[in-house]
Amino acid sequence: MQENHSTESAPESHFNESLCANCQINVYEPGYAINLCSDCRKSLIKYPIPKWIKFFALGILAVMVISLLRTQQYISAAVHLGKAENAIDQKHFITAQRELSLVLNKFPKDFNANAYMMVASAYNFDFEAYQIAFDKIADIKTEDENLLSKVNAASEYIAQSFPKDTLMYKRIVAVAKDKEKLLAMVDSTDEIVLKTHIANFLFETKDYDRVDDIVNKVLAVDPNFYQALSLKTAVKRNTAKYDEALALCDRLLAFNAEDIYVLSQKARIELKRKHDREAAVFASKALSLDPDNDSAIEATAMVDYFAGRKKESLASLAKIKAHETHSGDSTISKRLSPIILGSEIYR
Repeated sequence: MQENHSTESAPESHFNESLCANCQINVYEPGYAINLCSDCRKSLIKYPIPKWIKFFALGILAVMVISLLRTQQYISAAVHLGKAENAIDQKHFITAQRELSLVLNKFPKDFNANAYMMVASAYNFDFEAYQIAFDKIADIKTEDENLLSKVNAASEYIAQSFPKDTLMYKRIVAVAKDKEKLLAMVDSTDEIVLKTHIANFLFETKDYDRVDDIVNKVLAVDPNFYQALSLKTAVKRNTAKYDEALALCDRLLAFNAEDIYVLSQKARIELKRKHDREAAVFASKALSLDPDNDSAIEATAMVDYFAGRKKESLASLAKIKAHETHSGDSTISKRLSPIILGSEIYR
């Protein structure tokens, strides 16, 4: 007969709630959510975090930071693009181009920004900026008919500056100082841009009647031809038809309300008829749009000269000459120098 064995289980260990929940030896520290003694609490706090958890956390943090930065860039770009669109609607093309440059600095391939840059730079006659934007989107199609219409109109506007018959243009430039040869070439071309170039060279001879006659023929073909209207303002200024000159300037400003050349021209017209206060306003506005624009600096120099600020006017002349060492075009300094140096009577 086998001996019987007891099947009753051993008594379970008793958990003492008054002791540390981890070691069950020491009394726990009161005031914490988890009842741990001082030693266990310190050891658990110092327990090393696995490296993979650290790397994972750093990865998440990096993604969050990058996402935040990109979100800020997108928001900033959208704001500047919106400002550019509003500026274009108001024909404030200097402002628009400035805003678009900020967008393209962050997103150089953005289609809309480049398309609007073509529009703004065209009306500012900024050929380099126009070409850069054009090259980026030339092969991209868009279904935005409104934007496409604006781009096409702007492209036609800037294209008026380029003669198709480049050989004829070179012939005109070659005889730029020969009045008779220039006059003989007027009827040798049908291109209004070439006729305007001839008139522009004739302007230096001060034969304003001949210049005005050529310009009028050009405007009969295209009443809004920029170069012809611009030259006509100078003719009206120098023939003391100041109100007509200012009216022509306003026609040009209808194309681009921030046209620095035209604003500077208005300043020169007002100075010519001794409206110095009005001239100062136009010169200041032109200079505020672009402090490095030579037309704006010229107008400011003339305002300073007639206000008795000869030192300031000479400083402006020096700045223009410094710019001309890079551009190679000394047109402005040549017409400004005699005035502020006193060898030519402007008014």
